[in-house]
Amino acid sequence: MVLVLKENLKALREKLRKFIDNELLPYEAEKQLNSEEDIPMEAIKWVRTRSRELGFYGINLPKELGGQDLSLEGLCMLKEELCRSGAILWGQVIGEIGGPLRIGQMLGSFTPEQTQKYVLPIVTGEMSCCFALTEPNAGSDSFAIETTAVKDGDEYILNGKKHFISAAPYADFAIVIAKELLDDKKERITAFIVEKKTPTNSGFELGEIQVPMSGERIHAELLFTQCRVPAANIIGNPGEGLLLGLKRINTNRASHASGFVGMAQCLLELSIERSKSRVQFGRTIGEFQAIQHMLADMATEIYAARCMVYDVIEKIDAGKEERAGAAMAKLYSAEVVNRVADKAVQIFGGQGLVQGHPVEKMYRSARMYRILTGTSEIQRNTIAKELLK
Repeated sequence: MVLVLKENLKALREKLRKFIDNELLPYEAEKQLNSEEDIPMEAIKWVRTRSRELGFYGINLPKELGGQDLSLEGLCMLKEELCRSGAILWGQVIGEIGGPLRIGQMLGSFTPEQTQKYVLPIVTGEMSCCFALTEPNAGSDSFAIETTAVKDGDEYILNGKKHFISAAPYADFAIVIAKELLDDKKERITAFIVEKKTPTNSGFELGEIQVPMSGERIHAELLFTQCRVPAANIIGNPGEGLLLGLKRINTNRASHASGFVGMAQCLLELSIERSKSRVQFGRTIGEFQAIQHMLADMATEIYAARCMVYDVIEKIDAGKEERAGAAMAKLYSAEVVNRVADKAVQIFGGQGLVQGHPVEKMYRSARMYRILTGTSEIQRNTIAKELLK
């Protein structure tokens, strides 16, 4: 049974590889897409539609929602392959940027009405969403959030600001974690579905597009000014907002780790190709022991990271919590892709320093991974707490 399942995953990965090589990368080249410029909605809609036709978009969802109930292992294998490809639209293929991956772990928390109005349009690719937790003064410390929610009849009034929210520029609605202020001066953390502001509602406004060192324009501020939200838009029960984040945390860390492994593999393959083709002093640079040792170290660390990541994923799929393991996988793979990127720049030499070169761009992106989705220090805190229980 396990062997049959592994063969199915292998076939699925091959199908994805063909789509990447034969359709996705040629489309990006034809449209001259650049990850450091605004991506046209036309391109996003194309890749979502085509990916859904092929069964990739929302593949992690239950079959009744059009998915394939794909395991975390399968999902991470696909994500690793996508990140290895260097495709600009990779995050749209499986719904990572504003799609089903944002809500997959929370499906059991939505009411039937919320599912009909918000979840199904995400599943079909008609709408986008984002998960809004991080604030200027609340990054690693989630309990320090300052965005407030005050009940007013059948509505809540939200005020505050979220920042560096992934997929925010494309979002039709946000899942917002806010501090609910109660009459007895107590507080509790509650999650709300908040629509984007339109002439007919006072939803969130899109603030500044926050461009990180990677140059990607997929993060932004969300502004809430006397923003009215129906009480029916609370997700789950009042006071359980942070539990939604905790539901996602281990799978998210493992998923991100698989993406880091994919990028590291891409950097290694580019470095090997460069080592075989670049000639200095009458021979290819791959014949020099210094370069050979760098390639060997890169391959060894990637192998170790991949083994760690999929070992953790297998345990999560088996129903284990794996808080420490998921933190270890995220920590180690983020550190590995940084070391691999550094060696890749060294192997490419001056060419690897040129702005816009694939290696230079990945070097910038890799540096962010030691901070995003929980800093390396936070991962170490989590690991230590689990060890000292």
